Amino acid sequence: MTPEEQAAAKLAEDEAAKIAADEAAKLADKEEPELDDDGNPIVLEPELEPWMKEDGEQDLDDPSKQVPVGKFVSVKKKLKGQISDRDEEIERLRQERDEALKQKPKPETVLVRPKKIDFDTDEEFDEAFDKYSLNRTEETINRTRLEDQQKVRQQQAQQKLVEAVDGHYERAEKLIGESGITPEVYKVADTTVRAAVEAINPNLGDVIVDQVISILGDGSEKVLYYLGRNKVALAKFQNLLATDKSGMKAAVYLGQEKQRLTKPIKPRSNAPNPVVDIKGDEVLTGAEGRYKKKYDAAKGNLQKAYNIRKEAKAANVDVSTW
Repeated sequence: MTPEEQAAAKLAEDEAAKIAADEAAKLADKEEPELDDDGNPIVLEPELEPWMKEDGEQDLDDPSKQVPVGKFVSVKKKLKGQISDRDEEIERLRQERDEALKQKPKPETVLVRPKKIDFDTDEEFDEAFDKYSLNRTEETINRTRLEDQQKVRQQQAQQKLVEAVDGHYERAEKLIGESGITPEVYKVADTTVRAAVEAINPNLGDVIVDQVISILGDGSEKVLYYLGRNKVALAKFQNLLATDKSGMKAAVYLGQEKQRLTKPIKPRSNAPNPVVDIKGDEVLTGAEGRYKKKYDAAKGNLQKAYNIRKEAKAANVDVSTW
């Protein structure tokens, strides 16, 4: 952005702030603040968003824990509970997989090297050997191509996972700035979740949490914070991981929690309830009154009452309550 554009943006921002301040002042003039017993204005605390509510004993307002965001060199280093060990764990698992593939017995090939003794002439043997060589070359090329494709898919999946986790902690940094939560508190919540998963799946805690982050997408930063600060929710997540090794039940649970935790809070209205228009004892006048009087008098005669009601309806009189 050029200096001119920056100046224009700053001017627009200042103007918007001034307009907002003016509107707030007008509102303050129109509404008298509610006072307490001592005559002081009562200030209502804003309602917490669902993801910020907790059942633990952690103190978010302890001044000793207030650490300016600017003091942290990297969001990744400060917010990720044990994320520094993630790459090492993934590399170890990759090495174990490669070693297992090496030791895995190769399927027997259908190609059999021709033997000269099995042929009556040299021409027949040469033809069979040429065909065998061609098939073996094609098999080698196809195997190499398949292995390359698998490596590319693995690399793409790994890159996608890294990008998802990076995006998660970038959103967490923004969330910290907007909500007033300290980076240290967020980091503790993050570490709590990873340790809980690690207890269920040893040596895979970080990997599983990163996969969860990738699946949840936007909003994962709120879900993980909520889990780390609420023992009941975290215990339920642990139980689902332990009882369903596929992880499907845990994923469904977190998806439902994400929908609930990220749903915007509707502003509370102080407007009085609407007055209900009740017509119970209302005195009817005009044509409606005349027809209603005749109808009430004829209730002993069903046919006559029906005819009067029909006439009233034809005269555009509302007979729905008769």
